[in-house]
Amino acid sequence: MFYLTHFFGFFKQHPFRCLSFLIMSTLVFVLIAHRDLIRTKIGQDSIQQTQRPYFHALISSKQNTSWISRKLRELPGVEVVEVLPEDTLKQQVNQLLSGMDQEVMQVVGAIEFTGIKVVARPELEDRSIILIKDYLVRLAGPETTVGATVIPTKVLNQKKISFQHYSFEIVAAFAVLIWFVTIAINVKPLRRNAYLIEQFQRRRKVAGKTWMVASIFAIALGGAGAFSFKNPDLLALGICAVIAMTSAAIHMRRSSWEG
Repeated sequence: MFYLTHFFGFFKQHPFRCLSFLIMSTLVFVLIAHRDLIRTKIGQDSIQQTQRPYFHALISSKQNTSWISRKLRELPGVEVVEVLPEDTLKQQVNQLLSGMDQEVMQVVGAIEFTGIKVVARPELEDRSIILIKDYLVRLAGPETTVGATVIPTKVLNQKKISFQHYSFEIVAAFAVLIWFVTIAINVKPLRRNAYLIEQFQRRRKVAGKTWMVASIFAIALGGAGAFSFKNPDLLALGICAVIAMTSAAIHMRRSSWEG
């Protein structure tokens, strides 16, 4: 309770520094946990369509799409696995059902689907893509509907491709860098504050324990932000949480007035 009270007191003294840390923590959690969706939004999808073979699939919403996507990404021939946004999903449902007879359409149409797009490496052969499709059906169940493989032929400007191909990594790296900066700018004022408390209240490692409370708040906010969207990557969330808690280690050395 003491460290929680101390954190709120520090927050009142340095609202900009603390808010910056909490906001950037939430942003990084959401960014990393939904990297496939964000890749689609910032242009990765258009590159893959023009250079890589890909196919769409409809998976029952009862299935764990995040787990299935992670298992597919582990395959050596798979480059990207994306969860389709709602408008794209409707288009794919209509295309995949268009070749079926009326009775099958009624049965399949009654199932709630999540759409995914699987992008393969350009050197992958047709038989290898078929094996990926078979593996997907085994993972997601027999009700899974898999579309035909699309092999685009249009090639974009190489410089544009290079930038867009790594656009998510650039954005993510910049966000993580700013996140670390917001952690660093809190070190000196928190350690000064903790120094006074340690001198007069005989407590130890006040700065580190107080920052652990701040990290828990950051993890809670980041987790809430990530889960406000569908199917966050739990492994990525866990890694972000570990990094947030590990940041308390820089506050654990003995406090001094110099920080």
